[in-house]
Amino acid sequence: MSSSRYALRSENRTPPLLGWAEMDGFFVGTESAWEAHENPSEEPGTVQVTLRGLDWLDAAADRPTRTLELGDTVLEVRSDRGRTLGDYSLWDTRLTVPAGAAEATLTATIGAVPHVGAEWSWEQWRSARPSQLNLWAQLPVGRREGWLEVAQAVALREHTTPYPALTERIDLDGRHIDDLASFFCALGEALAGPGGWCASNVAGLADCLRHAPRATARPQLVWREMAVGERGLARKVEGDTVTYLELILSVLADGSVDVVRA
Repeated sequence: MSSSRYALRSENRTPPLLGWAEMDGFFVGTESAWEAHENPSEEPGTVQVTLRGLDWLDAAADRPTRTLELGDTVLEVRSDRGRTLGDYSLWDTRLTVPAGAAEATLTATIGAVPHVGAEWSWEQWRSARPSQLNLWAQLPVGRREGWLEVAQAVALREHTTPYPALTERIDLDGRHIDDLASFFCALGEALAGPGGWCASNVAGLADCLRHAPRATARPQLVWREMAVGERGLARKVEGDTVTYLELILSVLADGSVDVVRA
């Protein structure tokens, strides 16, 4: 079994072409949940990544110095047992491979540059799915978007629908809701346990409430330590007079979810 922690394959090809142990320059995105909501961008990004600890996974073990034009590819994140945990779609992929070197350079275009907080977050999934609630709170504010990125990727890979069921009573642990990303981390786990995901932004929350199965017509969200969230979500929505807390409460009300302060 390969010990590679990452692998690259052509979009329509298995097994992967190349595996590697570590890389620099991939998890470098810094867009916050605030920015993603206020200034949504569909512009793709570009990454230039140094790959270290190469492991050729196809039949051609010895490769000369050359640049491989690979087109559309998929970069896989692997578990300790070699299972694919999640992936990132790339296009215009170019792989430069120096002869005899243990490193290579990958350049590609990607829809959204992976968040700087996602590298640490993927590590929490490598041996097994997280079993502890609020593990994401170890990330500082500004990096918790990376946890959402990973939780969403895992949910999309593991389930036919990413939306967890809305139970009759939802207990939301609000002790660590210090910003918008923190709210979605906490809500995902309130609905689906450690590592759970339901949305990464306000529009996604509306979709979740619209499409998720529910045990009752009006679920009750019991928001514990809500005062923390009142401070963390006090920022006003750009170009509006409402705060993010008020916006979230409005979306929950529109989705027929009753919020109870606890």
